[in-house]
Amino acid sequence: MMIRSRKQSQAAAAGGTNGINITSNGTSRGAHRGSTERRNKSSIIPTSLIGTLIISCGLILFLLVSTLSSSKSNNSAVGNGSGSSSSGVEIIKDGKNQNTAKQLRRNANNENASNTNNNQKSSTPQPPPNTTSPTTGVTLHIIFSTDCSPFQHWQSYLFFHRAYTINQPGYITRIASGCTDEQLQNEKLWHETHISNVMSDRYRIHFTPHFSGVKDEITGEVKGDYKFFNKPFGLKHFLEYNDLLGLSSSSNTNAVGEGQDDNVVMRNPNDIIILCDPDFALLRPLTDDFSNARDILIGPRKQKSFDAMSSHIVTHGQPFAQTYGLGTQWRKFNIDEIAGVDSPAKDVSQSDGGIFYPAGPPYIGTARDMYNIAVKWSEFAPKVHKEYPHLLAEMYAYCIAAAHLRLPHALIDSMMISSAGVGGEGWKFIKDIPNTEVCSFGSNPDNTIRPIPSLIHYCQRYVVDNFMWTKRKMPHDIFTCDHPLFVEPPNDLGLATVSENNNNNSGGGGG
Repeated sequence: MMIRSRKQSQAAAAGGTNGINITSNGTSRGAHRGSTERRNKSSIIPTSLIGTLIISCGLILFLLVSTLSSSKSNNSAVGNGSGSSSSGVEIIKDGKNQNTAKQLRRNANNENASNTNNNQKSSTPQPPPNTTSPTTGVTLHIIFSTDCSPFQHWQSYLFFHRAYTINQPGYITRIASGCTDEQLQNEKLWHETHISNVMSDRYRIHFTPHFSGVKDEITGEVKGDYKFFNKPFGLKHFLEYNDLLGLSSSSNTNAVGEGQDDNVVMRNPNDIIILCDPDFALLRPLTDDFSNARDILIGPRKQKSFDAMSSHIVTHGQPFAQTYGLGTQWRKFNIDEIAGVDSPAKDVSQSDGGIFYPAGPPYIGTARDMYNIAVKWSEFAPKVHKEYPHLLAEMYAYCIAAAHLRLPHALIDSMMISSAGVGGEGWKFIKDIPNTEVCSFGSNPDNTIRPIPSLIHYCQRYVVDNFMWTKRKMPHDIFTCDHPLFVEPPNDLGLATVSENNNNNSGGGGG
């Protein structure tokens, strides 16, 4: 299958549609209808999954369409040059100052003194508009970790645009790790020109050193690369150096972190951190409040413990996260080697291990809790990767860090949809949408009309009829003026595909 642009389809160009059509042979859907290359019966999607597959594909396609159109109007061509510094850009290239609390305190004081003098207009500044949770009033920080590759450049733009479209409250920050000097300047200028100066000055970018190297424990020599190390180390760096949250020395009692210097404090430990992945397309705002039963789904095994909670709002000691299919695999790692022979993670039972700790992004916790997690997560991730040098190593390390710190998570099924039809995700909300409406609703999802998941995690491959989505097929220059728009799938795709499926499966026997 291939992505078909407008330049590849004269009929689509004449029609003037503003979307994405991904076909198996690059022809228009009208021409393809009579093709002998139609999928055979064995590849027809079962009726029970058709709605979920259509909505997953349709939502992603339509969401990207709206972003594409807006990006063209914003003249989104990457420029060169250094640009001017802005409050939304944080550049910290020296990664050598992160090892000790005293060094950290010294650097934090030097960096943030000017920020404090310039930004605080009174001794008790009020938070800027739209930076707080609408129900609790706590400041929100939505962050996502990337490298500086073109592949994650377009994902970052889509993340910001979706946040802008749904009016996501809080500061939205991209953590960009390991940029070259040229990449840093280009990303900085792009961000200022096309994001912070156009969408919102709450949308920020935070540059960090390179973290993804796999190092020899004895020599320190880099012998490999695991890009997902950027997530724990980038989070830690952000919480230490960010001008709104970063650590500093003080005589007050808000000391942060297990094993940290007692004089090191976080400016706003009660703020809420929401750690996301870059390949998230937000459908409705993420917050710290899970009190509305209409908008959440909880797995059967977790329902009893969730109902027993005194509050369904994120607080110190009570982080939340999306349920992931990690199970209790993390308990099988060498906890003695990773976290120490006396680690509290060893005391977690098999039952509790499966109810409170198979967590994945979005991870949501107070700044204090998330910093404590980041410290241990960064420590444990390389050790887990040494034992298990494969995908998900950093996620298992997060489970161990949370258990080590005695921070059981309230796990929500419905924050995310990703793998169509899989349990532990918000697919019930999608299946409740009639097949005749999924495409039209997907073009403008509205949680006030129907409960919907908070986001699509578009890390899977989605296929409906002759339409396909996969992030690996996306051209990296999609958000430039020179790239043609894609062609939009028809709004009746859901109804047409269900009808075709029923006709092909009539007479029984088919799966």
